[in-house]
Amino acid sequence: MIKKFTYAITAASLAIGVLQAEEKKLNVLMIAVDDMRPELGCYGASHVKSPNIDKLAASGLLFKRAYCQQAICGPTRASLLTGLRPDSSGVHGNHAHYRDKNPDIVTLPQHFKNNGYFSAACGKINHGVFPKGMAPRWDVMGDAESWSTPAFRPGPRYYYTEEGIKAAQGIFKRIYPKKPIEKWTEHLVFGPLTEASPVEDDVLYDGQVAKRAVEYLDEFGKKKDQPFFLAVGFIKPHSPYIAPEKYFNLYDPEKIALAENPDFPTDAPRYAGHSSGEKRRYTDQAKRGAFSTKDQQRTKQAYYACISYIDAQIGLVLDALDKNGLAENTIVILWSDHGYHLGEKGLWGKTTNYELDTNVAFICRAPGMKAEAVGKQSKALVELVDVFPSLADLAGIPVTKKLEGSSIKPLLADPDMKWKHAAFSQFGRGKRRGYAMKTDRYRYVEWLDTKNGNAVVDRELYDHQNDPKETKNIAKDPAQAKVVEELSEYLNQGKGWKKAQL
Repeated sequence: MIKKFTYAITAASLAIGVLQAEEKKLNVLMIAVDDMRPELGCYGASHVKSPNIDKLAASGLLFKRAYCQQAICGPTRASLLTGLRPDSSGVHGNHAHYRDKNPDIVTLPQHFKNNGYFSAACGKINHGVFPKGMAPRWDVMGDAESWSTPAFRPGPRYYYTEEGIKAAQGIFKRIYPKKPIEKWTEHLVFGPLTEASPVEDDVLYDGQVAKRAVEYLDEFGKKKDQPFFLAVGFIKPHSPYIAPEKYFNLYDPEKIALAENPDFPTDAPRYAGHSSGEKRRYTDQAKRGAFSTKDQQRTKQAYYACISYIDAQIGLVLDALDKNGLAENTIVILWSDHGYHLGEKGLWGKTTNYELDTNVAFICRAPGMKAEAVGKQSKALVELVDVFPSLADLAGIPVTKKLEGSSIKPLLADPDMKWKHAAFSQFGRGKRRGYAMKTDRYRYVEWLDTKNGNAVVDRELYDHQNDPKETKNIAKDPAQAKVVEELSEYLNQGKGWKKAQL
């Protein structure tokens, strides 16, 4: 049941005055990871090798219950960068950009830029929009309003083995029959799902991103009087799951366990799931039916290998921060843009309103944070829409009241303090739009028919206290009628999030 709290944060805020930037402005290093669910060593997954992220968590505060606003790249990144939820930004899919509907909106890096910071981006921060025949206009071409210099984003080549290249070129020929075959590396074409590439780290996209980030930090180390906002976006473990071979060798596929709950939730609407098209689109994957045990283990091996590869690149960036004497004056925040399914509920990929797709990795370290928070894990419900107000608050920069998140700064003094009692996500299926709410105990989803006056056509309720893996939808259980009524009322008070704020 929802408890109505009143929050007294004045004392906590006063207790962390040490976090305020004094004469020298605090720098910001923001690290983004694509498609990475919080299955890491620091989150209790000892089978995944992530020593550098674990080290960051040990020096900062890890949030176990952090959630994205929509489990797909474009909308969740839009919510983080604008501080607005999907219905406010108007971004509900990957084929729109927040500036299309809000041309004058001030983004997170733009806000820092407007306050005297040098803002720069390496890799995937915005989700690129691909008008026909054009490069991604917001990342590669440069969003001049947000960045002090055009963002660095390498080309799209994926494959480096003979098998991968052959398969990708075959797809390229079918899609672009009139183009020279050597142009295949300039386009996103999907060959095999996995590849253990026989190359060094810095040959692949993310290695190039880390290399450029290190160069930036080396430059910043020579000009410590210029505060910076550096965003570093890694694209793996987004599919295809490709990493240098040495990272695959960290995992024995035969020892990798399959998902414990491979069945779709009982009594849940089928459209709340999907057909795992993100996995099936690759040339070596079954187009329908079940995936073999061997294929599932290989997929998970490759996914974990990509995480370990990314972890190594993050280590290079964090080492450069230390080497250049910047760590003591830099806020570091790491987040993944959404979670992921690896066979649970029979799903592979993201794009649902379930826990595994909406729960994200989220770690923050700030100069002067209280010893009580360092190396700890907070169970506070936080959201990616909180990143904008949090970073501005930690840096001592005022923010507009239009932002729809809350600063996590008080939690860096008291990780266990009373906090939001709900986090909100959404995802649609055709004419139906699903709104999800995560409370301390429940995950509740309402499905609305947008063609019929937003009438509620389905509900889902999962009791995480008794059913943490969401195996049975109990929304229609008469014994849960009162819970459903209260959760529905709360969700629909401005979709709940306004009431959930501090």
